[in-house]
Amino acid sequence: MTRRTFWTYTLIVALCGLSVSAALGWRNHGQPAGEDRTAASWKQHFKDAKELVKSSDAVVVARADSVAPGRVAYSSNGEDALAFEVVNFSVVDGLKGEKDGSTVSVERVSSTQGDTVAYFDFDGGNFEVGGTYLLFLKRQEDGGPFYYQINDQGRFHEEGGQLRAVAPDDAVAALFHGRSVKEGKALVKENN
Repeated sequence: MTRRTFWTYTLIVALCGLSVSAALGWRNHGQPAGEDRTAASWKQHFKDAKELVKSSDAVVVARADSVAPGRVAYSSNGEDALAFEVVNFSVVDGLKGEKDGSTVSVERVSSTQGDTVAYFDFDGGNFEVGGTYLLFLKRQEDGGPFYYQINDQGRFHEEGGQLRAVAPDDAVAALFHGRSVKEGKALVKENN
């Protein structure tokens, strides 16, 4: 066998091996590794207010009392970390799932990621302590004490007596945006 033939066969075998490896890798790309995953708070968007209310475990008008550091989630290889924070609310008006005067804790991605300060606004950004909000919440899937905001359709800050949506251009959020808190509560009750 000549040197040229040897290198030709070696190249062909290597290319076949890489092709098979790439095909198997592509097939398995994105498949869960069989371990528990956290719920994606943005996995559902709703087409109307009735669907939004029905899909929520709790709907409350609540005052933000405090923000505290929460858990830190690590990637499967331990190299990446994502810090969470817990925002504690006093329920002013429990419209679904929680009673007036109760406390609810909402877990969200923290603005402090190790030594870095980041601003995450996909959910409306940081909560203003002392601020009043109409919130549509889901309970964490692990059955723990925390809720998460159902999506960007599920948070309205009360400003000057009116509800302000995170995503005012969204068709469902637009139903609440600009209304008084009283009108927003009536819309929730009408769709419950």
